[in-house]
Amino acid sequence: MLADRRLIEKTPRQGYVVRQLNLTEIHELYDLRLVLETYIMEQVCKTGMDEAILAALKQRWTQVYEALPEMIADPVTVDENFHQALARAVGNRAMAEMLGNIDARIRFVRMFDITNAERLKATCVQHLETLEAIGRRDAGKAVDVLRHNIED
Repeated sequence: MLADRRLIEKTPRQGYVVRQLNLTEIHELYDLRLVLETYIMEQVCKTGMDEAILAALKQRWTQVYEALPEMIADPVTVDENFHQALARAVGNRAMAEMLGNIDARIRFVRMFDITNAERLKATCVQHLETLEAIGRRDAGKAVDVLRHNIED
């Protein structure tokens, strides 16, 4: 499974080794993530999102924001869960799985992303703005905020 996700490389009769990504591949994965999540965001805004899930996401990110400057224990996982919830809301399992695979491959890079309270605050604000836009079904605003979140 790890080899299928391109996290390790298998060498016949020698074993496995952790695969190292190069900078070009990291940029390509972020480009793919942006394209995939832009489509997801457009679809979520078009079809709407379960109100209970939307409310739970808003509550979670509001709690994180209000606890600042205290850092949450695992910001990368919490952030991945946010993006996965949006992908699942579309109802396309292949998209959610693909996003999960991308997240797994860039996770080590993302671990250096949200490392301080200021970056976490920016992430909270972006996620809350995204959720508000989804609630209004404002795909333009939701995609714009999402793009800044991923590019940051």
